[in-house]
Amino acid sequence: MTGQENLKASNRSTVHALSPQQGSTDRGRQNFIFHVKRQLGGMASTGLQQVARNRSGSDSPTREQSSEALLDSPAFAAWTALSKGAQRQMWRSLDDMIERQHEALDASAEAIAAKPSIGSLELAADFQIPEYLQQHAFHGQPGGYINSRDASDLRAGALQEAGGTLYSRGIGSGKKDSKAAAVVRFVNERFPQLDPKRVLDLGCGYGGQTCGYAQAFPEAETCGVDVGEALLRYAHLRAESLRVPLHLRQEDAARTSYPDGHFDLIVSNILLHEVPTAKMQDIMRECYRLAAPGGVVIHQDVPTQKADMPGYRKFLAMWQTDHNDEPFWENFADSSVPDALVSAGSDRQAVFEEYVGQIDGPLTWYFVGAQKP
Repeated sequence: MTGQENLKASNRSTVHALSPQQGSTDRGRQNFIFHVKRQLGGMASTGLQQVARNRSGSDSPTREQSSEALLDSPAFAAWTALSKGAQRQMWRSLDDMIERQHEALDASAEAIAAKPSIGSLELAADFQIPEYLQQHAFHGQPGGYINSRDASDLRAGALQEAGGTLYSRGIGSGKKDSKAAAVVRFVNERFPQLDPKRVLDLGCGYGGQTCGYAQAFPEAETCGVDVGEALLRYAHLRAESLRVPLHLRQEDAARTSYPDGHFDLIVSNILLHEVPTAKMQDIMRECYRLAAPGGVVIHQDVPTQKADMPGYRKFLAMWQTDHNDEPFWENFADSSVPDALVSAGSDRQAVFEEYVGQIDGPLTWYFVGAQKP
């Protein structure tokens, strides 16, 4: 199989040795949450929007008008309560499923670890978790990204993968459009001559997208960094079970130990909206340092910066800050990633910023980055 065929064969529904087995009760709970989230999404797109129009007296209310119209609306209060409840029930159902099977998952992990490794994992015993990550559990994930209960704990990674899969189903994303697939498609179309020898995934998490890059560029050495110990432990074993060579390190994306100019392709997936603005600028500097001459840096994120986003949608997007443990969502929307790239050293003419729709789902991705001279 070619790299592109390998990537297509691996998607958010990929089953591997660490995948928890879904029982009938799990299936029932998760299907219920899936349908609730689908209905709430429809309610936000139609019902609440009409409330904002009626109360503001405008067919196209601004973000401020939408806020004034909805914040004291019983319909919005009910939608918020149901949305928060659905998110909590999603995590509870997934956590119950994973915890019930932890002995079997631990046994699978031990079996994988006993085989010769094709990748590598480096954890730092004295690693200092950034303070902002100690204070927030993004998306309400139990324990957050940094929770690690012992030296073999996999819970954070298992939860992050299961949560992402169920969330994607709930919003209508199909199997053909993983984040990595969208990035690879963009890179191949925009930079067809790029043949990376080394790829770096910043904030690689449970490793699903990192595996995608390794499969799309099979001749390249694919690396990933993250701060979460249990995330990385899970990502390493997951990749080993799929026989995908990844080289993972517990490091801060803004301050890695790799040498200058080491990578031909540097990527991140929905990382930037989860870091403070100052940290984002530091990440841009580190990307510029790490990129080889002719190398490409590309960040994929939520489209909150889109200039023509309707005011109502902007208001609804900011809901994440107050209700879904996304403290930097609004800061990211108000920042300029292109300016941060230029400040870090990129030539303004080399910076790109595009919005690209999914081919198998309703989302629009924000792509921003630069090619180093």
